[in-house]
Amino acid sequence: MEETRKNKSNVPNLRFHGFDGEWELDRLENLDIKIIDGDRGKNYPNGGDFSDEGYCLFLNAKNVTKLGFSFSEKSFITKQKDESLRKGKLMRSDLVLTTRGSIGHVCYYDASIPFENLRINSGMVLIRCGQNKVQSEYLYKYFNSKQLQNIISMVSFGSAQPQLTVSEISKFMISFPQINEQNKIASFISLIDERIETQSKIIKNLESQMRLLRDSIFSRTYRFKSIKGIDVQQWRTEKLKDLSQKCIFKNKDSKITSVFTNSAVQGIVNQRDFFERDIANKNNISGYYIVERNDFVYNPRISKEAPVGPISRNKIGTGIMSPLYTVFRFFNENVDFIEQFFKTEIWHRHMAEIANFGARSDRMGFSSHDFFEMPIVLPEINEQELIAKFLTLINDKIEVEKKTLAMYSSQKEFLIRNLFI
Repeated sequence: MEETRKNKSNVPNLRFHGFDGEWELDRLENLDIKIIDGDRGKNYPNGGDFSDEGYCLFLNAKNVTKLGFSFSEKSFITKQKDESLRKGKLMRSDLVLTTRGSIGHVCYYDASIPFENLRINSGMVLIRCGQNKVQSEYLYKYFNSKQLQNIISMVSFGSAQPQLTVSEISKFMISFPQINEQNKIASFISLIDERIETQSKIIKNLESQMRLLRDSIFSRTYRFKSIKGIDVQQWRTEKLKDLSQKCIFKNKDSKITSVFTNSAVQGIVNQRDFFERDIANKNNISGYYIVERNDFVYNPRISKEAPVGPISRNKIGTGIMSPLYTVFRFFNENVDFIEQFFKTEIWHRHMAEIANFGARSDRMGFSSHDFFEMPIVLPEINEQELIAKFLTLINDKIEVEKKTLAMYSSQKEFLIRNLFI
């Protein structure tokens, strides 16, 4: 691979050795590429036409994602219903592009997709290459590039209900080299995609093992034996109020300006990093709670990832948090162990028992007294340390693998940015 653009204008920044000459630039409508929308006529399927199994998979928005096809949820129609529809039936090597809702998601219907009969819904189009000038897999990679995604954003921006039409898509401008160079680019990016997919599976498997081990340990179906003089004893149940204290120190003089938030996915992070801007009013932070390193924070907002709200450990230093959060600090327990405890679902039952949702169904409501009545099951400190060390080793391995995945993803972004025009 070598740098280009010395005396040529329409060439990418990076190019495989052995290829030269300028790329062509043209609209999709001028190439042998068809943009096909789905059948929206009287035979369009409704709720009663769908089943969990059947002849033809009828795609919905959840099936077409930024990362490709997802078939965790499937809706099928019968062969009779499929044959009553005119347009919108996929052929191998077709692209599927979402045109309403989450606009710009694109998937490639290649031989790896295990369904022979697929149809698009009314919020998608098919893109079908004639292969004379533009190869399907190359176009798929190009549609995922920043160059074309920016065009999609500009075309769909500003409408109350953003959407793409067949006419607008047909006018998209793309740059492309000869077919053999297109194949080289598409194959190379596919290799990176395979690495990313493999790495994602490694992480998923490790996280699954971590959950299984953690749940087995905290349910006490798995116990450590005595090791090097460590006497493994029976676990005990304590109330949260007897193990910790609520932190109620406020930022009265507003000296601390680092505002933290508790994300269900990322844990405690700086608000500016999470939202990419300041959310809290700097003139109104004197009532925020001060949170120190190794304090624990409960966020009452519920989500798919945190069905009763997350409890996270602060690992990033001193900051302040909204009084909507509950901040508490343990006296003597091993904080690594406690952190692992709050990653289980053991404490969820207590939250469900004390909760009242009131007017806001997205937040847990409860009294501070009830919260601190939470039962915590734990061993003596020596076994806490043993368990924490064991689970931390696995967690460290997961973090290493995540960094590798991030590196592959960065490589892909760089290559797509520089291999396309």
